[in-house]
Amino acid sequence: MGEGSYITALDIGTSKIAAIVARVTDSSMEVMGLGMVPSSGVRKGVIVDLDSAAAAIKEAVNKAQSLAGIQIREVCTGLSDGHIKCFRSTGAVVLSADVVSQRDIDKVMETAGTVYVPLDKEIMHMLPMEYVVDGEGQIYNPIGMSGLRLEVNVQVVAAASNSIRNIEKCCEMAGLKITDVIFNPLASAAAVLSDDEKNYGAILIDIGGGTTDIALYKNGVFMGAAVIDIGGNQFTNDIAVGLRLPVYEAERLKKAYGMATFPDEYFGEEITVTANMEERRISKSFITEIIKARSEELAALIKDSILAIPGFSWQPWSVVLTGAVSELKGLEALISGVLDLPVRLGVCQWPGINDNIRGPMYSTTVGLISYARKRFDEGGSEEPFTAGQHSMSKWFKGLVGKFFNR
Repeated sequence: MGEGSYITALDIGTSKIAAIVARVTDSSMEVMGLGMVPSSGVRKGVIVDLDSAAAAIKEAVNKAQSLAGIQIREVCTGLSDGHIKCFRSTGAVVLSADVVSQRDIDKVMETAGTVYVPLDKEIMHMLPMEYVVDGEGQIYNPIGMSGLRLEVNVQVVAAASNSIRNIEKCCEMAGLKITDVIFNPLASAAAVLSDDEKNYGAILIDIGGGTTDIALYKNGVFMGAAVIDIGGNQFTNDIAVGLRLPVYEAERLKKAYGMATFPDEYFGEEITVTANMEERRISKSFITEIIKARSEELAALIKDSILAIPGFSWQPWSVVLTGAVSELKGLEALISGVLDLPVRLGVCQWPGINDNIRGPMYSTTVGLISYARKRFDEGGSEEPFTAGQHSMSKWFKGLVGKFFNR
């Protein structure tokens, strides 16, 4: 990378839009600028107002480039909504020689990509789960192995074409070009999961403003995912409706007093809230009761979604909870009880990152940078093939060059 290249990641979330610029060299990564604004025009991960979303994107990017001292022209971004589907596919080829080469891997991945995808969807990622050489499976790097036939089992991630096109339109309206769209849980996993956790078995649970993303890793590979259309905004709306409060006041109460379990001191203790320019007193326990009900519902949906992922079986999984809502008091313990597995809070594993953006709130934003850098360092080995319009080659060519003019 020479003296350094620059990567900009754009996290278009339901509650926030964040842009982060990092300078990467052969041995380090340094955050140069972060711009974050309240989200607008986005609902449950889907853009519903192009003008509003584009304006928020432009504002976040302007803040980031002002701090970094460079002009941002291209970004990689993430996507997660309830329309994204994960499914498995297989491919097989006869080896061109008696040993597996990179050309054979490219060909077998291409055959795995010849799979039916509905007309309204396109493939975002194809990630190998295992290779099989002459019937011998659970091979993760077959290059150089002797054999006659190579097979691959892959995990396919397909998204609604309209969702991707709308993100592209918003970025174009903001004066930006997208180099690639990445499935958000892959980015979050790159930020908060350790290699050991991915190898022995990890369940990532990323609770954002509009959706909850779940991803499974085993033997170092991505095993599947699910997206639930519930996030922090539903907690806020529940408080607003249940206590007849404006949304902004409900959000304040959630952040200040929200808990997923009942602490003894909350019984009988009252606080002052403001609604319609008038103040009134309510019990803290009312807030907790509302949040607890939604938390229990979400935890049950998380468990059901995990069980529905093909190939899942109960074992001593590591469960890592991240996303802005993950810091809600008591939620970690509640999910641990429902899953009957230990749960830890996921913070960014990136060495040297600023402490103020290491927390769960920024896991996807930082993860987009970390995911991109890791793919460069490994020569694309983590995800050697991406089908659809957003091809690996297209992204990779733009990734390592100078993204900006000084």
